[in-house]
Amino acid sequence: MRGKGMSKFVVSISTVLILLTGCSAKPSLELMGASVEIRDDRLGGTEIMSGESKGEIIQPVSLSYDFVLKNIGKSTLGSAEKMNTETYEFEDGIKIVIKPNKELQDVSKEVMGFNILNEEKREQAHLGIVKQISSILEPNQEGEYSLNFELGALEDNPELKKAPSQEQLDKLKRSALDATLVILVEDEEIARFDLNNLE
Repeated sequence: MRGKGMSKFVVSISTVLILLTGCSAKPSLELMGASVEIRDDRLGGTEIMSGESKGEIIQPVSLSYDFVLKNIGKSTLGSAEKMNTETYEFEDGIKIVIKPNKELQDVSKEVMGFNILNEEKREQAHLGIVKQISSILEPNQEGEYSLNFELGALEDNPELKKAPSQEQLDKLKRSALDATLVILVEDEEIARFDLNNLE
């Protein structure tokens, strides 16, 4: 009888520990703000190197996401000690990734011909991305994060891919929040936010 009582006690303790572990796994990040725009002032201009327009600067447009994250935990998130010399990003710092849902993927393929959020597809299309990242967030600190996906130039030119029409760009923008924002530190997910809930 005593052995059975001890077994019940151990099971109860284990259950409490599991519940406590589940409670402590809440994300220590809060998404304070999010917005998306089609912009023409986030990417550096490209100089035309030949033809009648030689020397002119072409300004590409971008699908630009802006986020404000706040560390609501008690520990510092991220670090800035492991610099990747190819990407110039800290491998141990905070990273953000946008994972598109089906509607955004479909609209992106319709407008751009491919999923603009897919790095490999972007590189094949010779379209870049410009990031603004706060690698470290101290407790109670807010950080600004931007991802600017190049869509092409509004004018015909020999250097850059032509961007879609304004009507198509507006359609892409309307679906841009059909996605999930994932936060990573050293490839480990620490939080995610459904951007659909912000619309």
